[in-house]
Amino acid sequence: MLQARAMLVALSISQWTARKHDRTVSDEVDHNHGAKDAGRYNKLLIDKEHLEPLAKLSGEIRTHHYAKTLPWGDNGERLLSSQLFFDYTRQMATYKNQFAALADTFVQNYPAMIQTARQRLGTMYEPRDYPLSSDIRNRFSIALSFTPVPSANDFRVDVGNEALEEIKASIEATNRQREQEAIKDTWRRVREVISKIQARTADPKAKIFDTLVENAAELVATLPGLNINDDPELTAIQKDIQDHLLVRPTILRNNPFARQRVADQAQSILDKFSWATSQ
Repeated sequence: MLQARAMLVALSISQWTARKHDRTVSDEVDHNHGAKDAGRYNKLLIDKEHLEPLAKLSGEIRTHHYAKTLPWGDNGERLLSSQLFFDYTRQMATYKNQFAALADTFVQNYPAMIQTARQRLGTMYEPRDYPLSSDIRNRFSIALSFTPVPSANDFRVDVGNEALEEIKASIEATNRQREQEAIKDTWRRVREVISKIQARTADPKAKIFDTLVENAAELVATLPGLNINDDPELTAIQKDIQDHLLVRPTILRNNPFARQRVADQAQSILDKFSWATSQ
């Protein structure tokens, strides 16, 4: 039962964009070019280099979030298996601490950034564009929320038996559809990783980067948790990747025979599960 083996998690990352629509400048551009509502001029309130560390970390956090979870519906929630829960939350705790440290550093330097912006923006500088120093820290946050996978059996409402059964049937149908989409996403990831290995190793002129094998190793480590329906075919594919494709990048770069062998093995694996990707 999926409800006993997985949960839903939603990730929210907030950070100040430091961008502001300048209506005056936008109107000036329209006037100078004889245009009307031709565009919007958004000024950068502080030098973008001050926000780049936070933006980069936000990208890493989202990458981790998507790597450890599967799609579920269209409300931002994703499916997280209980098997991956501790790995997921442990890394998220580390990310939260890193994000908080970067945000604190930003806040410490914020008054100086405003002074620099006063010179950089010239006549476009407007003090009211800047949040108060006492408020700026609240513009940066990371939040996680966990909820159970909906269960028709847990649905209770006084609408009459017939309507209640119809609602429960709708919940079950939605869950089945979303579970199938999650399973397809897992197979898509597997195919993507193996196909990339096959394409790179089959081409003797293609460069082999360390990430080619690192991504495969990460997939092998995560796959048991993504295999939400305990599919034996997926388990077999995981073993095939581990046994035949996790070859050191230096070997793939320097040994053409090993490289071709990996290409052949990757193609063989792809041929074995090609039917699964069309589910």
